[in-house]
Amino acid sequence: MFGYLVFARSSKFKFFLTKGDAMSDSAYMKIVENIDRYPMTAPKVDGKFSDAFVKFVKLLYTAEQAEVVQHLKMNIKYMKKASEIAEISGKTEEEVKGLLDPLAKNGRLIGFADNYTLPPIPIFLNVHQFYGEVGPDDIEAAELYQQFFIKDGYYKYYESSEKGTQIMRVIPVQRTIRQGQKILATEEAHKIIDAVSNIQLVPCPCRTRTEKMGIRECKDRNPVGYCINTETAALFFQSIGMGKKVTADEAKKYFDEMQDLGLVGTTDNYDDTGHVIICLCCGCCCSQLRGRTRWDNPKAVAPSNFVAEANDDCVLCGDCVDRCFFEAITLDEDAGRAVVDAEKCMGCGVCTITCEQEALKLVRVEREKPLADGRELMKTIAIENRE
Repeated sequence: MFGYLVFARSSKFKFFLTKGDAMSDSAYMKIVENIDRYPMTAPKVDGKFSDAFVKFVKLLYTAEQAEVVQHLKMNIKYMKKASEIAEISGKTEEEVKGLLDPLAKNGRLIGFADNYTLPPIPIFLNVHQFYGEVGPDDIEAAELYQQFFIKDGYYKYYESSEKGTQIMRVIPVQRTIRQGQKILATEEAHKIIDAVSNIQLVPCPCRTRTEKMGIRECKDRNPVGYCINTETAALFFQSIGMGKKVTADEAKKYFDEMQDLGLVGTTDNYDDTGHVIICLCCGCCCSQLRGRTRWDNPKAVAPSNFVAEANDDCVLCGDCVDRCFFEAITLDEDAGRAVVDAEKCMGCGVCTITCEQEALKLVRVEREKPLADGRELMKTIAIENRE
């Protein structure tokens, strides 16, 4: 039936399904299938691809573009040359480039020197939210995201694997670690920033999304702000003219300012110094932290190897309780100090910054060991999501 014009008639309406319609639907499904091969998989409901996600993909690519995009995979090592895509698709190389180059310029593909691939999931899902202005499809994209990401439960795969290996981990506030405690270079945001050579600040897509939808709960407390992108991620955003390039000192200053406001620093869950992103997260908008603060994914983000602890100088003011997204702190009048639930504490340290008595500090508690590097992290996620 897909190869022919299908016609139905009644006294009230006519229905047409053309060969082109069927071909474009097939191309979109092929794109979704290619995304599903990525370690983090594609959004599903009861084992079938989420309808909202398929609609989201259709917002990204026209039917004509999808006919070509369907031949791309979601991994930079599988980039295809325009000449290869032309041979597979039956189009000329010029036609292929004419369809794909505009997509690469607005972030819907990665394209360098006539080589193309689908962007990774964090970019793919947030492509409408890396800028503050409200574009033509931004609200519809945000509403579809609310469906497939939150209601359909894809957040669990965005945050961690089936077995609970986390994509991101918390970075502690280094300046409030109790004296004498060990801290590794890969646990300190400033050292992570110093280890990279290219840094780009890009608007936080999580708070941008809720801002555009008019539902941002932290509007009166936090700016939309930026994510700190580095290395390959920074190069990508620079190639599409998104965000602003900064020095390491500027990035470190920005990171500290956001932690002072109460935002939690997170980064890739591996030890290697080649991190590609540092996020500064709130508990109401962040796609990572909300797994713990709002949803049912206690493994949403890995805690740091630190826990907050109060000493006898605590005056029970309660500021730390107000600043904790994770409801890990209570005031114990019998003990005469704030008490921290180590199971709930993520070791971020934002509770410690405003303690005027300096009674609350971070102490080292060995908990979860990060993976060795990005390759091991993605390999582990891929295996655990397919077992």
